[in-house]
Amino acid sequence: MSSTMKKFLNSFLFLSVLVLAVSCVDDDDNMNVINGPTALDFLEESPDHTSMVAALERTQLDFTLDQEGSLTIFAPNNQAFSTFLAANSYSSIEAVPEDLLRTILLYHVQSDIKTTGQFNSQYFKTLAQVGNAQIDVFVEVENNTLRINDESTVTDPDNRVSNGIVHIVDDVLDLPSIYTLISSNPNFSNLTTALDQEGLSIVLDNNDDASAPFTLFAPSDPAFAAFIASDPNDQFETIQDVLDQNNFDDKLLYHVLGSQALRQDAFENGATIDPLGTGTFTVNTTSGISIIDGSGNTINLVATNITAFNGVIHTLDFVLQQQ
Repeated sequence: MSSTMKKFLNSFLFLSVLVLAVSCVDDDDNMNVINGPTALDFLEESPDHTSMVAALERTQLDFTLDQEGSLTIFAPNNQAFSTFLAANSYSSIEAVPEDLLRTILLYHVQSDIKTTGQFNSQYFKTLAQVGNAQIDVFVEVENNTLRINDESTVTDPDNRVSNGIVHIVDDVLDLPSIYTLISSNPNFSNLTTALDQEGLSIVLDNNDDASAPFTLFAPSDPAFAAFIASDPNDQFETIQDVLDQNNFDDKLLYHVLGSQALRQDAFENGATIDPLGTGTFTVNTTSGISIIDGSGNTINLVATNITAFNGVIHTLDFVLQQQ
């Protein structure tokens, strides 16, 4: 590169940073201008984030965190990276495959600004993708503390920077499996118990399983409650009665489609779904999206396209029944 070109690029970068410093706006502060460091500046100035800075530089994501924008960043500290490297038998940041490292880092970034008080317990899209779909993270709020995917805790929240906000976390987030996103959400506690009991958590937690990617039609806790209450004359009076069913593993697999992450935009009215469990069910898109199961029940999808690294989850308001 010629010296003239280098001078031009240096001038361009300087002007970009200068414009960023004087023009970033905080929507939560009545459109007041925020001057000061970017997220990258904040991390570079922190002695406890040298590993993250090295990872950002290796994946060329340092520029993303240095430009104008509205980002929420969960920033693992050095100890978190040390634990991550040791757990995955990597000798250093440089030993992590670059594409994987880049996706992991993007999984720690959201494209809007959220302070601790603006989170509630739900799924949020990150900048990490599988195919063209953004991967979800589950953030749980308890006593003003954020817990992420039930594996990482925000230890130093709400560090404001000119292009967003940085929350310091104590673990590097793994790319989530379907099981991770289900088990992290207290609203799926019954389904989590059922999957654990039948040994299916191992299947849905495995990104390399032969049946992956999966589509999980996931009954929430209210869905299980609605099922138990639906027929006062059946044998189901408690969740334990549901868990004690014969062939319960097959009934759970009736909620799982293998070898395909079937997203909402791929549903076709009248299409037959052939899940891993015995039987089939039908999709109805005439009014919203619903499923007609093997027993003729109509079950609604109340949330769709919750995306894991190994598939997609759709939340149901009732438990699917085979014929």
